[in-house]
Formats: sequence, structure tokens, C-alpha cells
Amino acid sequence: MDARVSIRFLPRLCLLLSLLLLLPPAGAGEVESRTLTVTDPAGVDLGVTVYPATGDRLYLWLLPQAGEHANHARFGHELAAMGVEVWQADLLDAHFLPRTNESMRSLDGVSVAALLGAAHAQTGKQVMLVASGRPAITALRGLRQWQEDGPEAAYVLGAALAFPNLMVDTPVAGAPAEFVDVVRATSLPLFLLQPAQGVYRWHLDDILTDLRRGGSAVFVQTVPDVRDFYYLRRTDPEPEEQAAAERLPAQLLQAGRLLASVPRPLAAAPLPEATRAIEVGRGLVERDRPRPVADFTLTDHLGDEQSLSDYDGQVVLLNFWASWCPPCVHEIPSMNRMAGTLGEGFAIVSVNYQESAEHITAFMQEVQVDFPVLMDFDGRVAADWRVFAFPSSFILDRDGRVRYSVNSAIEWDDPDVIATVEALMAEPK
Repeated sequence: MDARVSIRFLPRLCLLLSLLLLLPPAGAGEVESRTLTVTDPAGVDLGVTVYPATGDRLYLWLLPQAGEHANHARFGHELAAMGVEVWQADLLDAHFLPRTNESMRSLDGVSVAALLGAAHAQTGKQVMLVASGRPAITALRGLRQWQEDGPEAAYVLGAALAFPNLMVDTPVAGAPAEFVDVVRATSLPLFLLQPAQGVYRWHLDDILTDLRRGGSAVFVQTVPDVRDFYYLRRTDPEPEEQAAAERLPAQLLQAGRLLASVPRPLAAAPLPEATRAIEVGRGLVERDRPRPVADFTLTDHLGDEQSLSDYDGQVVLLNFWASWCPPCVHEIPSMNRMAGTLGEGFAIVSVNYQESAEHITAFMQEVQVDFPVLMDFDGRVAADWRVFAFPSSFILDRDGRVRYSVNSAIEWDDPDVIATVEALMAEPK
């Protein structure tokens, strides 16, 4: 190439190099996280991952029962970029507790209150708690403990709770849910994110009634097209779940603004004097009560209508399930064998929870299902039958009364189960 031609391009080349030098390196806009330790009054060292930010708010995020998810780091970085500092703590890890329901429900609010105080003392920021699932109980206990500790200023905004599980325990299938005492003794404001396909959608009024007894101002935002744990899915999240997870940081930003706009009492609401009893049981639990709801009619996966009353005069196994529930899928073969063993006079009616007919049709091409599958598209029938766990099943006698229920998977062709159902089939009508 002629040297004179090359010289003509030098100014442009210099300009291009200058622009490249001005570009930030990859990841330069992402804050670096750091760690610190807070020791609570009981001497427990609480490890905290910090995503620093320059704004005047801090979100204290209690990690879920299953532990940290990749999304937590992502959310921490995104909120920090929005000006919200994030502290994340794993209480089960700090207390050396197994990751079980019982461990999660056993935690009091002392550690959370210590974290709230340390977050404000070290940064001077307003603090909002964030939790999901069962850690929501610990969050409420922590808010109340912070009030009991006698703070001098209302720097705690309240809590944002996603799909909170506030039950004392999972009740027997068909029994009413009871919520932990602190639900009725919460006076600080709350922001709830309720998945439209979540188990508690149709029980939300009961939750809100108890929360408001303590004086809490409660905001609720429905998250469409997803079920509980939508942003904590560890394998193969659905596109709707990914989209909802991407919206979460902005929703939490809105939550902080809303909670900051309402009164935040420093005094703790009194705990209820009476503790509510809950009916619990594992395995096949004997019952002898009228059926919990009237007859229902749903379409099956092929679009044909069926009613529960179509099976009057037979002993019926009514099973609520979903294809995303491994125990539900595991018990299907034993249900097929049970139906083959018991024959005439016995029927299985399964109700699928909030999945599409197309999905279930495809599922049934891979998994043999020898009984009708009715589609509970909005989850209302499951809610009417007080289903809080999957699978949940009811055995109805020939008069339509619920005689047994179970809120877990079992081997339905177990000889003891078969004998129990045969005894119902032999009863005079």
C-alpha cells in the first residue's frame, strides 16, 4: 500500500483507539461484593455478603431454606446498581442447623434483630428485610424482636416477602391452615409478592386477616404466570419464571418506596394469648367428616367435562397433583396397580394443579396414567379442598364422605392400604 494512502487513515485510527480507551472494561459497572461478620447476643457469628451502594436504603436478605441460589448474587449486583445496598445472610448455615422445615421454623428473631441493628449502625441507612418461603416466619420474628429491643428511631421499613409460608406446619389434607403466632403480632408494614399459581393464592385473605390484626399495613402484588419459588428454580426454569425473576429487583425497589411511605411503629404488637392448635399427621390419616366442599365440575385433559358426583356410589381416591412434583409422579404407577387390583366399585379421580391440557397430554404420552385427569386451571378446587401440599389425596366412601386423607406420596398398592379401601367398599350403603 502507498505510504501516502496509509497516512490518510492515521487520524481516524487515533480517534478509534481513543474511543476504545474510554470504554469501561467488561464488568466495570458491577460492584464487588465483600463479607463481614455480625455477632448476635447469643454469640452466634452471622456471616454476611455485602453488595455496597451509595443510596440511603439497605435490603437485608435472608437466604432461603435451600441456601444461596445463583440469582441472589445477580439480584445483589442489580440492586446495588440501583443505589440499594444489599446484605445477604444464611441463618441455617450460621446456626449449624440442617436444612429442614423444622429447623427453619425453630429460628427465633434474635439473629435477625442483630443484623437489622448492625446494618443501620454501620451504614446509617434505612433497612428493609427480604425473605421468601419459610424464612418469612423468621423475618417477622426478627421485626418484632427489633421492636422489643427498644430502637430509638424507625429506621426499619418492614419486610418484602415472596410467597411466604407462614403456617405452623403442613396440616392434614382437608384441615384448615393455622399461621404462627407472630403473624397476628406484626405491626410493621409488609409487601407481599404472591405468585398467581402459588399454593396460597386463594388463602391470601386468611393471611391478610391475621397480619392486619397486629396493625400491619400490607401491600400485595400478584406475580402472573408463575408458581411459588419461581426465582429459585435450580434447573430448567420456564420462560415465564425467568421473566418474573428479571422483574424482581425493580419490584423490591418499589416495595422499599411503599413501605417508607406509611407509619412504622416502634412498639411491638402483643402476642396472642392463645396458641392455635393444628391438625397434623403423616401417611393415611383416618377421618369421618362430611366432604369439605360441594360437588365440582372440571374438564379433563381432552376437554370433556366430568363431575365428582359422576362417581357417586363408588369408593373414590381423589388425588391432587402436578407433573413438576416428583413424589406425585412417583406414586402414579402404584395408583394404576391399585385400580387394577380393586376393580369395579372403586375409582380414581385425579385433579391436576394449574398446568395446561397440552402439557398434561404430552406428559401422559410418556407416563402411563390409567385414570382420568381433571384440569384445575386456576387452583380454586384445590383451595376449596384445603390442599397445601402436593400430592394430597382423599379417600371418599360410597356416601361421598371423606374417610381418609394423606398429604404426601404413598405406595397405594401396599396391602394395608388395599385392605383399608376394601373395607370401605364392603360397607353397606
